[in-house]
Amino acid sequence: MNRFEPRIEVAVARVRADVARLHKLLVRGGLSTWTSGVVSGRVPGADLFVIKPSGLDHSELAPDNMVLVDLDGQVVEGTPGAELLPSRGAAIHAALYRHSPEIGGIVHTHSPYATAFALRGEAVPVLSTTVADEFGGPVPVVPYSTPDADLAADVAATLDAQPSRAVLLERHGAYTVGARARDAVRAAVLLEDAARAVQLARAGGADIPSLDAHDVEAIRARRLSADAARRDAERVAELATAGSYPTSRPGNTRPGGETGSWTTPDSNGSTPDNDVRTRTQ
Repeated sequence: MNRFEPRIEVAVARVRADVARLHKLLVRGGLSTWTSGVVSGRVPGADLFVIKPSGLDHSELAPDNMVLVDLDGQVVEGTPGAELLPSRGAAIHAALYRHSPEIGGIVHTHSPYATAFALRGEAVPVLSTTVADEFGGPVPVVPYSTPDADLAADVAATLDAQPSRAVLLERHGAYTVGARARDAVRAAVLLEDAARAVQLARAGGADIPSLDAHDVEAIRARRLSADAARRDAERVAELATAGSYPTSRPGNTRPGGETGSWTTPDSNGSTPDNDVRTRTQ
């Protein structure tokens, strides 16, 4: 029996696949090792998000062992992955999603160069056009605190106060956010690249001043304009495919000729005869 209406089932399946895949990009980019590094993605149209389970290394991650969580931070029982504990930071992710509907994806890493800045309690400065383009200013440092609710509130307040979609947690690591999980991963990768570039430049004895604030503003405005154009194009594409479910896999043909799918019901509202539970791969 389906737990959600068809469009939400499909949305959950898509986010599960995205989040599982994006963790591999963290490893490939050198941002995560072993079980560290967490990606989560909001489910469009629902008060839900998908997050990495705790204790599994990245080679073990797959769509069906991602954990579905509501915005109160509670695991949605009866869904694939519900037998696993979500990542330890799930409460922080939930609080950030509650804080802003514009956040569609969150990444937390202990990537080495960004973490080196966090250990020093130093913001990543705007020395390069990459930082100006992606973050619109220095990537600030948030004091690490407990409990999770306090830390989430500090991260949210810092994000609200400046254009950067990334923050460093002092003596800990980094959080990045985006309109989608992929955007948050992009921010995490570019943050690590920027921190590495600054570190290498300093190691060579270079004394590089920060970019002029007017130049930073112009570079960032150009990026925001390009992002807006991309979103408009995506909306047009979504409208063109409205009502279709391209991620659904065909189910069995029934005697009456109807066909269902793994994630959506057939015309009678039932799931495939040989499927004992809703699959969201």
